[in-house]
Amino acid sequence: MKQHSILIVGADKGLGLGLVEAYLQRGWHVFATHLPTAELASLNALSAAYPDRLATGALDVTEASHIAPLIARLAESRFDIIFMVAGIYGPLHQSVMQATDAEFRQIMMTNAFGPARLARHLLSLLEPEGALVFMSSHRASIAGYTEPVAALELYRASKAALNMLARCLYMDIRQGNQTVISLHPGWVDTSMGTLDGAVEAEIDVGTSVKGMLNVIEQHRHDKKHLFIDYENRVWPW
Repeated sequence: MKQHSILIVGADKGLGLGLVEAYLQRGWHVFATHLPTAELASLNALSAAYPDRLATGALDVTEASHIAPLIARLAESRFDIIFMVAGIYGPLHQSVMQATDAEFRQIMMTNAFGPARLARHLLSLLEPEGALVFMSSHRASIAGYTEPVAALELYRASKAALNMLARCLYMDIRQGNQTVISLHPGWVDTSMGTLDGAVEAEIDVGTSVKGMLNVIEQHRHDKKHLFIDYENRVWPW
């Protein structure tokens, strides 16, 4: 029986960590990346519990110099799923009028360019019928933005850019059998989702992770580019 494997990029906390644990519980082999400066107690505990099925490595998606060492380490690996989780909320003000050049660069590099660039480099490690998943957001939906308040300009722009870069990648591989999924996890009770406790989220990590796993399993052989959420709802671009 084939041993399934997944690469999860951005897995030291929150949803990334929850995904690592869930896939391990389902019997998958997992390679999980973490920021070089991350607190690793939780990830290390999982490594101790699953020493033969979990491997980890440091990576910052905004650093081009981190890509080649990761590829070299994973050269003999092939993954059924590659999940680009890494992302940030950005500055609290979320305003184009207030944002500095550095703030805009950081959110676009972390949420859009960095994951898309890394995904391109990782394609050679994805199984011929594998799935590439990007952690998107319903706030990336241009057609779906009808809220009168909560503009979230920077975050929306970065995730919309990620969706487009995911589509560009898909268009380059669409003649094959691989699938690309832009996945909204819900509004989740993580430090990012609650702004470190300042606001109340709608669902917990377990609910989001269970939903995402089920949706990915349902669609990972569709050979399409999908924009869906953890409850399997399709979102308009």
